[in-house]
Amino acid sequence: MGQYPVISLSLKSAKQPSFEMAYASILDELALEFDRHKSILNSNELSEDEKALYKKFIKRQASEWESFKGLKFLSNCLQKVYQKNVIILLDEYDVLLENAWFRGFYEQMTDFIRSLFESALKTNPSLEFAVITGCLRISRESIFTGLNSLEIISVLSNRYSEHFGFTVPEVEDILCFYNIEGKRWYDGYFFGNTEVYNP
Repeated sequence: MGQYPVISLSLKSAKQPSFEMAYASILDELALEFDRHKSILNSNELSEDEKALYKKFIKRQASEWESFKGLKFLSNCLQKVYQKNVIILLDEYDVLLENAWFRGFYEQMTDFIRSLFESALKTNPSLEFAVITGCLRISRESIFTGLNSLEIISVLSNRYSEHFGFTVPEVEDILCFYNIEGKRWYDGYFFGNTEVYNP
């Protein structure tokens, strides 16, 4: 904890009625993440050109071509400043794809997301590892065809199953700490063979 720079991006807000609005929403999320790390602009490790491009992302002025490589560029900047590879967390990647399918702009969205993800996850020497979450199984999505070292952890997997929420003993400890009597109506979920409660 606290040892690596982290890029965290939720794609949930890209559930929009048109490609243009979904694309703008993703760029907005990207700009917020650049802004969250803007203290690195004070570093001497970044060149003036890198700082200028960084500021373009914050101001939402990056070109389409620059935006495709936005996650990779941010991770490269963070790695240069902190001298540690970056962890990338991408949440709800599937929301925008499902929405794009039903709204009729799936092909445009997959082209953009494929470029964004491939540059960040495949050809990125600044990447330590990435975690991608969503309800759709990622191996079946064409946006991941260029990635060859994916490890799928599903609700049926036993590996990491206790980390998808609070385990029964953890819930009992929490209830005890807050002087609350046991659960009366709420039931948990099963990940692998582990019963967990949604945090």
